[in-house]
Amino acid sequence: MPEQYIEKETLQKIRDRLWERAKSINLTLEDLEDRTGFSYSQVYRIVRGKNNISVSGLVAICRALEIQPNQILDFEIEIPNFLPPRKARKGI
Repeated sequence: MPEQYIEKETLQKIRDRLWERAKSINLTLEDLEDRTGFSYSQVYRIVRGKNNISVSGLVAICRALEIQPNQILDFEIEIPNFLPPRKARKGI
């Protein structure tokens, strides 16, 4: 079975922003647990852990942090130079 793809640098940017926001409004992981209904381990994995997070989990944490997701996701990523779409390469 192939290993799950995880964009570690981007994920760390997101986690850092979430944690910075939590600290700025004096929320602990336990507060986020209370506000989301997630277990402490779920909150930890989303905000401080190393594994991937779901979009739903991110949205729940953003709600608990009283912040819009675009404020967490407002950064640029490197876009590689991809080949043209398959149809364009086949001359269709």
